[in-house]
Amino acid sequence: MTDPTDPTVEAAMALLREHGPLHPDEWARLLVAEGHGYLADMEELTEYIDHPRLGYLADGRSAALDTLLSGRVLTHRLTAVEISTGILDAHPDLTPLLPFDDHDPAAGGLHTIFRDLDDDVFDERGVRDPDWPADAALLLEPDALAEFRPGDLVALALVDGVMRLTAAAVPLAPAPDLTGALADLVPHEGPGPLDDILWQLMADDPALLTAPTLPLGDLITAAGYVCDGDVIATAGFDFAAHRGASHAAAVAAAHHLTDDETDAVTAFTALIRVIEHTPDDDRERAIDTLVANSGDRFGGLASPNAARAAFGEAYATCGAGTDTLHAAAAVLRDRGPRRIAPTAHWLAGKAAELDGRTTDAERHYERAVSVDPNWDEALEALARFASDRGDAVRAIGLLDRIPGGDREPMYELLQMFRPVDRPDLGRNDRCWCGSGRKYKVCHLGKAEHPLAQRAPWLYQKAASFAQGIAWRPLLLSLAQIRSSHDDDPFALLHALDDPLIVDVVLFECGAFERFVTERGALLPADELLLAQQWLLADRSVHEVEVVRRGEGLTLRDVRTGDRQQVTDPAASTQLRVGDFFSARVVPAGTTMQIFGGIEPIAPAQRGQLIELLDSDATDPAELVEFLSARLAPTRLVTTDGHPMIACRAVFEVADTAGIRRKLSRRFGAADNDRWTWTEHDSVLGMLNLSPHTEPWILEIETMNEPRFTSLIDAVGAADPGARLREQTRTPAAELMAQMQDKGVRPHQPDPADPEIAAVLAEHIRRYEQQWLDEAIPALGGHTPRACAADPTRRDELIRLLDAFPQQEQPGAMSARRLREALEL
Repeated sequence: MTDPTDPTVEAAMALLREHGPLHPDEWARLLVAEGHGYLADMEELTEYIDHPRLGYLADGRSAALDTLLSGRVLTHRLTAVEISTGILDAHPDLTPLLPFDDHDPAAGGLHTIFRDLDDDVFDERGVRDPDWPADAALLLEPDALAEFRPGDLVALALVDGVMRLTAAAVPLAPAPDLTGALADLVPHEGPGPLDDILWQLMADDPALLTAPTLPLGDLITAAGYVCDGDVIATAGFDFAAHRGASHAAAVAAAHHLTDDETDAVTAFTALIRVIEHTPDDDRERAIDTLVANSGDRFGGLASPNAARAAFGEAYATCGAGTDTLHAAAAVLRDRGPRRIAPTAHWLAGKAAELDGRTTDAERHYERAVSVDPNWDEALEALARFASDRGDAVRAIGLLDRIPGGDREPMYELLQMFRPVDRPDLGRNDRCWCGSGRKYKVCHLGKAEHPLAQRAPWLYQKAASFAQGIAWRPLLLSLAQIRSSHDDDPFALLHALDDPLIVDVVLFECGAFERFVTERGALLPADELLLAQQWLLADRSVHEVEVVRRGEGLTLRDVRTGDRQQVTDPAASTQLRVGDFFSARVVPAGTTMQIFGGIEPIAPAQRGQLIELLDSDATDPAELVEFLSARLAPTRLVTTDGHPMIACRAVFEVADTAGIRRKLSRRFGAADNDRWTWTEHDSVLGMLNLSPHTEPWILEIETMNEPRFTSLIDAVGAADPGARLREQTRTPAAELMAQMQDKGVRPHQPDPADPEIAAVLAEHIRRYEQQWLDEAIPALGGHTPRACAADPTRRDELIRLLDAFPQQEQPGAMSARRLREALEL
């Protein structure tokens, strides 16, 4: 999706406001005509533009909602709960207003909230009904509706560009008949999107809803239609059946289920709902009825694939508790077909595992395998338990019984811990370890690896635990933050395995503590002790002081000053002395090791990160967002704060006699018919005249759009007859990509473009001057200038400056200039 603040997006919205609703091809052609890019690019933009005031209409056109809604009045009849809570149920009366997001000034203080996403708000406002509102709502101040009574009509209208809520003026305007218009827009075979259709009604009839009248819900009902949340259909349409069929199709597609398997999953979720929502005294009778009516529908759960889908639907979608899952598993075991007995035992095991009852879970998985020795899911679960115990041989053996088990993440690691036989020893020879016992009773078929070697195995055990279904929502939300700067369609999938994300879920979110509590009894004693030590290890910021290539590093913890000798051959080939990074350094037997990835930290970021790590109020999402900011595309701005966009225009000159004189009066003397627009020693634009063509050509260039507009106006003033022949605008990201294609490193300005170099140089010098007098957390909250004057703090300042890149680069702070300014 596009950035709503992108100048091209703003230009696209301006066209919609000027011309009204447009089809994508019309919209694209108008954008090209105004010089915003190639037609192919614009067609893609108009399909995927993201802006809070953009609405897609039912006929495929797009509209600027602030223009479309200007002068419209939407009414809504208040209920007692709305008055007492300050929350308005949005559907269907207020649906057209929902795109005005919380950050849009036009929203007038209205905040769009959704049931399930904002449940805390509903709890805080005293909403007791979990089914109200069904979906979207508008949040006002708690006492915003105190002057009204149940049944009163309120009106919402866009007044002077801002949404206003007032009492609806009476008498009401005559109610419009929407029957014919809705008949043309609402699909006959199923429901349609309510917002698209309502916007279409307004676009087709400029007089519609321009005065207070009956609420949209009443008008829709009178026309013979009915709404369900954000969709609309003809009266009598079975929304529940439609939702059920749509959901079943989605589940089948997601899990590649057959029709019988899909039917079995649907039957299982129905069983879950009966157990969850039926009162205690009626539950057994309701279960009996459901089982009797289901016949052999549960039989499809014999497939491990269907069993996985059933568990996911029950736990993740229906929100079933572990008691419910255990009860449902008992129903399947006692009343279902015999062929689903392994599924029943496996489901009971999953319920016990989620409850932290490790011993019970393993017993249920063993029962599943005893009924069907090749039941995949139970074998995989038992392999995890064997791995936790340190029994690599059993874990590998169990995985080998699963088709594709050798592709499980733990399989390759387990191979490292297979016992290696000693062919030079007979079974009855004395063991190599010096115990005095026979080899066959001491180390035959067994392996002993030092704790330092098993530390990665321990971390992998915990990581596997953190990637289970109980932690998946947290994992997914953090992965979305991590991947937000990446346009790769598989970015989110990759982020789910990102070391930082897994580590944050483990430690900052508490999964590792729960792993130790629930699975600690399975771990070898020394691994349990090590895991308990890891709970005390904090993430920190480290400076590389010594690099031992192929072996490890000496690190200084910036927060504590402690120095640590870290064993990490891979990191020793990637890091250099003076580098700073964030990581979790943990003990591992006789060594210190790094798990959870290494996050490079720029000098300017170090203080803020230390503050985040020191604060108990730092949210895991905030930490991931900060550490992921380095992955964002470079965003350059000019010295006046506007996005850097290379703007170019070509004019045909009419006033050949006066153009030189007038431009020189405005921009100073020319150098070979080339004028440089400067202010306060900053280059703002260039003008280049080619008088040897017919007609004369004047080319102008700037690096942001406000300057571009000023130059165009200046040319118009100098030569009112000049004709604009072409113009282009190239955003910084695209400009940098072009530079890279030409072999110019992305972080460097194009040597042929002096303004980019001037802008970068000016920007960084101003920042350096500010930095000298800023309180720097890495310097204990003191300013660099104060530390330079204080002999007790000067060494720390020198160390900080040594961490800066020593080779000067455009766009980077200069350690040399800073030392000169501080007289170091």
